[in-house]
Amino acid sequence: MKTSLNELQLIEDFLLGNTNAKDKVLMQARQILQPDLKESMYWQQKTYRLIETYGREQLRKEIRQVHQMLFTAPEHFPFRERIQQFFSK
Repeated sequence: MKTSLNELQLIEDFLLGNTNAKDKVLMQARQILQPDLKESMYWQQKTYRLIETYGREQLRKEIRQVHQMLFTAPEHFPFRERIQQFFSK
């Protein structure tokens, strides 16, 4: 199953909603007629989901690190106090 760069671009545009109505219908018809295309679309969509999940996890990790630094380091005590006052009102 070899996928051309042009086909990958068409799949990407379709999956990301960057196609007009005519091209969308054409791509749906191609999926029915070409089982390999449908499989390529499945794997590309799965790849997008994995990348998105990885990116979200990396962001959560960075947020936890910043939180840890701001709320435990002694030099950030005044900041921590101001934030706690804000939420205690």
